[in-house]
Amino acid sequence: MYALALFAVLSTLKQKPPLLFEVETPELWTSERDRYERPRDYKLPPEWKGPEHCFAEFCLFSKPDAGEGMALITTARNAYITANSFIPRSVGVEPTAFYEAEVPGKGTGLIANRTIRKGEIIMQRAPAMLIQSTPHLDLEPEVREKLYRDAVDRLPEPTRGRFLRQTGDTVYDKVEKNSFRMFVDGDRKQSLHLGLFPEVSKFNHDCRPNIFYRIANLTHTTVAVRDIPAGEELTVSYIYSQTPRSERQTQLSEWGFNCSCSQCALSALESGASDARIRQIDALEEEIESIMSKPGAEGMRPEMGGKLVELYVAERLDSYLGPTYTRAALIYSMFGNEERAREYANEAVAALERETGPHARDIESMAWLAENPKAHWSWAVKVTSGRGDTAAGNKTQARGN
Repeated sequence: MYALALFAVLSTLKQKPPLLFEVETPELWTSERDRYERPRDYKLPPEWKGPEHCFAEFCLFSKPDAGEGMALITTARNAYITANSFIPRSVGVEPTAFYEAEVPGKGTGLIANRTIRKGEIIMQRAPAMLIQSTPHLDLEPEVREKLYRDAVDRLPEPTRGRFLRQTGDTVYDKVEKNSFRMFVDGDRKQSLHLGLFPEVSKFNHDCRPNIFYRIANLTHTTVAVRDIPAGEELTVSYIYSQTPRSERQTQLSEWGFNCSCSQCALSALESGASDARIRQIDALEEEIESIMSKPGAEGMRPEMGGKLVELYVAERLDSYLGPTYTRAALIYSMFGNEERAREYANEAVAALERETGPHARDIESMAWLAENPKAHWSWAVKVTSGRGDTAAGNKTQARGN
């Protein structure tokens, strides 16, 4: 089975950066609760254990006997935040919706056992392990491996078994190959963590996947981005796949495998056409962003939004449609095309919910546009007469601002 590696994590960790902070190194494997965390005592809920096996301000904390368990290697403050956060229990579609099976060339994968509809949640999981990025980078290998093994030992047996079945020879290897970049407590410099979700690692890679994942509130959620028929493998993309084939394959080869998905297996002629569409998308998005930054969006054309959607759909970039539909809806609204503005605004709401969750920042605006385009701030701001915008358009824009 391919390792489910988030490229942003490992590309960040490939070259060892300088320490985020300087601390005096204490004796290994002490349990001095507040040596680095005074004056506040970060008291954990009673089901949590720790701190133990501390190295500098990083300690092992665990919840071994509640639910599926969790182990943390982090600071007392981050442990306190995590332990007191609402993390839903594992939920998802009924277990019969998919099953494990051997997939040629990939090892174990997940297969749809029935039709799964677009927008359906496939799986939601809290992490089995969270590791602050600094000890992952800076601990000596033998110290790090011992700490990681101790963390795995704190997990309940079922979760521990799933963790150890992930790809990788050592625990460190498993972390390298299966972790996701996550943040605890906003963007504090010590908030970057590596999260491991053993069940999620069963999803194999495809450059045009049928599943998209998002991480929010310490929860990993996988959602179907199109209808998936029974018998089709459930896949995610391990990389940002809106790139030409050669770039995708080069990036994936760094993680030890050659992609043979249907998109990478296209003929030379078909692949060339695909790469050309990717270049068109990049150029058109750059042009739209440039125009939007100009006063009055001078140079915008009503067909630009529809063309962008057309290219995304032709490329089967189903995981990136939220911002695309949003752009198209706004452009058609700017030119007073009520039918197309409503159509794309409705599509934007659904896609944004799939890709970023129900509280995505643009959902409210798109729902407003879909319900009443003429009341939206963008309505008819680019309705033109002759060389320039109409007075009505300018007044509408002023009200929106």
